[in-house]
Amino acid sequence: MRDEAAWTPTEVTRPFLTRGLAENTGLGFDVVRPLLAGADRQVLMAPAVRRDLPPDAAGTPAGHPDAQVRAELAGSLAARHAWARLAEDEDVRVRRALASNGLRHRRQGDPSLPEPAARELVRDPDVEVRRETASWGPIEAVLHLVDDPSPRVRGALAGRRLPGATARTLLTDVDPEVRARAVLPETVPPDLVNVVPADPLLRSTAAKELPLTAESAAELAADPDPWVREAVVGNPHLPPALLSRLADDPHEDVRAAVMLHPDLPTDVRTRVEASVEPQDYHLARRLMPDQAPLAVRLEHVDSPFVFFRRAVVLSSDLPIDAVRRLAADPDHSVRLLLAENHPDVPGDVVAALIPCGHATWQLIKHPNLTAEALTAFAEGDDDYARAPAASSPRLPLPVLVRLLDHPHHSTRITAALNPALPEPELRRLLSGNDVGLVTAAARNPSIPPALARRLVEAVLA
Repeated sequence: MRDEAAWTPTEVTRPFLTRGLAENTGLGFDVVRPLLAGADRQVLMAPAVRRDLPPDAAGTPAGHPDAQVRAELAGSLAARHAWARLAEDEDVRVRRALASNGLRHRRQGDPSLPEPAARELVRDPDVEVRRETASWGPIEAVLHLVDDPSPRVRGALAGRRLPGATARTLLTDVDPEVRARAVLPETVPPDLVNVVPADPLLRSTAAKELPLTAESAAELAADPDPWVREAVVGNPHLPPALLSRLADDPHEDVRAAVMLHPDLPTDVRTRVEASVEPQDYHLARRLMPDQAPLAVRLEHVDSPFVFFRRAVVLSSDLPIDAVRRLAADPDHSVRLLLAENHPDVPGDVVAALIPCGHATWQLIKHPNLTAEALTAFAEGDDDYARAPAASSPRLPLPVLVRLLDHPHHSTRITAALNPALPEPELRRLLSGNDVGLVTAAARNPSIPPALARRLVEAVLA
């Protein structure tokens, strides 16, 4: 950067520098707070995603005249500071963003909407707002939606654990999709357990979810619909004798479902394995790391069934010998999943898998990928591999600096965002005229706070 005392951004670069700093989550909010005094839409939208956005700062975007700014806040984790105000917003886009964001807040451990705000949303005239809120809002606030005129809203409510009277109403709803979503073993009243399977539209769902009597289990296992027979295989109440009978079912999907049953006797499993196509079925759930001890999983390292091997490689506790054998597996997905889950996969195996779509960004982080391999990808002609390589902090510094002048624009931007970029290079980019590089350098998480404060002063001068 030129002499800091005299340097000021140009009118062209000033807004991009400002937005980049506002979006930089590596900086404490106290550093970027002064930027909120402006009226730039992009600047006001950027801090909304921050977890450290304080309540007083949330009030600025929440009261902004531009609905897009308010909707950005409503869809972010920072919305918790302005629940009530956003729930009453006049623009339906804002209320939709808030309603769809409620479940995200709950999953991430943030407080759910206070009940007054939730009650506003569940009475909203917009169907989408009510539907979203029905799926996560406080039970007491959403129960009246059982009478909502929209089946989409009732269906969203039906997928939850509900009191008996509400569950009973939804199980007899006029809409078949609502009834199907209401079939939950915890909420179906006992007197309806044997009635629900009689509904042909609910039969397969009931076969999988509800407690079975010996009579109902036998009836479902003999159902002419293979989807029903496949579903009943997964029912934990299915008697072992019926499971053995379904192992010889004429429909392959039913037999494959039997094969994945955790309690299937070894002799029956062996018989079923020989009758299904080894390439045509998904991962064997029973061999997932949380469902089988290591000794059982290791028995399938050399299985002729590729979906068994694909399940085994998801285990992070495999011994080095098993990792080496699986690293030479002929199936690309086995090798790819192994590389994504194990630090012991040889670097040459990882390098041979690149590029491989979105997984490239994860594989580039593999600890056994050498600096030479990273350099080869960074300086190669493959765009899908070059950009992830440019993002790696382990890329040799001279290579990283050269990428800042690469003819491919996205490569330059990715390199400018690399946290390993030294301060002198960041200063050079920040004082340049390439607005893309200015924005990226301002967003770089390694920018020193002292430099960032001087930049904030410069853009506000």
